[in-house]
Amino acid sequence: MDGFGVEGEWAVHRQHRVLWGECDLYGHANHTTYLRWCEDLRCSHWLDMGGVFTPDACGPVLAQLEAKYAKPLVYDEPVLITMRTASLRRTSWVEEYAVWKDGLCFSCRSVLVAVQGSTGDRVPLPEAFRARMLAEGAVAG
Repeated sequence: MDGFGVEGEWAVHRQHRVLWGECDLYGHANHTTYLRWCEDLRCSHWLDMGGVFTPDACGPVLAQLEAKYAKPLVYDEPVLITMRTASLRRTSWVEEYAVWKDGLCFSCRSVLVAVQGSTGDRVPLPEAFRARMLAEGAVAG
């Protein structure tokens, strides 16, 4: 994570280079692009913890999202995308994301809910996921 100006501890990270297709007319990364980067990292982390995305499984559903854009990014810039689970409860948890290039460019906070795909019902976050999130620095609440 050196060279990107990252502050704080982040459990998950991925390097990325801003693609032309992610940019607007002026060559700036489109505002929705940052959210897609967060989503991709969130989904990869879920799979890495042993989760799946099938109708009969428990999965994460986005319930709330707050984003802050600090400075623009442009085509072909290397960036670092980071993620951490800040806190968790019985059926929901809070994730934080950031995009870095010479310091903070974007930050985002989301609330996710564990949902049973076949019914749409909230369900307790599986214990293995809770244990992994706590081991990565999340606080139980």
